Amino acid sequence: MSRHELSRRALLAAAAGTAAACSPFGGTVDSGRGSIRFITPADLGLERKLYTSFIRDFEKSHPDLKVSITFEAWDDYMTKLPTLFAGGAVPDLVHQHMSIVQDYGRRGALLDLAPLMERDGVDREAFVPSLFDAFTDGDKVYGIPKDSAAWGVYYNKEKFDQAGLDYPRDDWTLDDFHETVRALTYDANGRRPDSPGFDPKNVKQWGLAWLPPTPTESENTRALIRALGGDWYDDAYRSTLVDQPPALRLFELFHEMRCTDASMPSPALDLGQGDPFRSGLTAMTVGFHSTDFFLREEDADFEWDVTFLPGGPGGQFVPVGCSGWAIAADAKNPDGAWELLKHLVSEDVQRKVAGQKRWGPSVRNAMGELVPNDPVSGFVKVHVDPLRDRSDRDVITFRFPANQSKIMQVYAQNFDPIWTCSTDDVSGAARKTKEQVDAILAEG
Repeated sequence: MSRHELSRRALLAAAAGTAAACSPFGGTVDSGRGSIRFITPADLGLERKLYTSFIRDFEKSHPDLKVSITFEAWDDYMTKLPTLFAGGAVPDLVHQHMSIVQDYGRRGALLDLAPLMERDGVDREAFVPSLFDAFTDGDKVYGIPKDSAAWGVYYNKEKFDQAGLDYPRDDWTLDDFHETVRALTYDANGRRPDSPGFDPKNVKQWGLAWLPPTPTESENTRALIRALGGDWYDDAYRSTLVDQPPALRLFELFHEMRCTDASMPSPALDLGQGDPFRSGLTAMTVGFHSTDFFLREEDADFEWDVTFLPGGPGGQFVPVGCSGWAIAADAKNPDGAWELLKHLVSEDVQRKVAGQKRWGPSVRNAMGELVPNDPVSGFVKVHVDPLRDRSDRDVITFRFPANQSKIMQVYAQNFDPIWTCSTDDVSGAARKTKEQVDAILAEG
């Protein structure tokens, strides 16, 4: 996810008009001149080949521009990007994840793209509108979403059949969710958490893969706090609400599943098992469309499906996330970067990305390309329809505040003892977290 802004320039020649015609944008197209420095994380193989081909097409339609692209490993990118900014070797176009974009934007490292969008007729409605929530700060737009991920609950149908359980209903509640997770957990002797002699230290199958229920690692659990009628922050992001009843109820629920029922593996154990759902160690997991993609790629030997995250008194929600493209405030060629950004989020490119079935598009008209040839029954209704306004569930995202890395450290310090079952003092952990996070929010 990301940040930006830009200056104006001369009109593009007729060749660029063709590129504009297949994009979700109208209006005039300006051209920068010279080279564009572009840095992005990308996996070896298909992902890098795709972006190389997109750059090649861009250069053909923009003969006065040359793109210098640097691919980084995903694990290295987050640490390398701040070093580049701090050292003055600032790229023009950068990849921004939604969890860091407010950090860069608030520090003035990204251009505000709102004036450029208005100037060139870049219509938010061509994209999944809610995705922009993560990239905006008031009237400022720090980045344009480049992909999408709508979260749901994947379940192994065979494990439900073996347990004699009905598959989850689309309108299930958090109480249903809790009961289902517990019923799908058993130890090496086949005993369930509510059975005499259950051994929580020797679990053979967990009901659910580990899911951090805090506003730290993903946007997905915002659907659960909203289902309970709460949220992570007040509207102004001046105060965190983790000491309020909805948050306390959610934390207590996950502590019970983790430590009383032993129905979720510990965070450390979960990390050590590869993907526990795909390997059959858990009956359910919270995931987006990539879960389906990798199950197919690996020829999983079980049947699966996906449904919505559970609801509650506050409603039922589809949480969505994304990354985006941003332009550095100190970019040497912001005009060229803007042209490249528009190309990368054009409908034509977005359809090609979605057609790989691995990465979701941000442009709504391209959403259908994500659907597999033989989709499981829940795929379209969970991962696609909500993003093109064809669902009765509320689509929400999460605007990670600035200084998110500090906030993550606070949660780790106070809540790791809860998830490792060293203590059950949820209210105490929440109280300390609120005090420390509110102080971080006050830093701006």
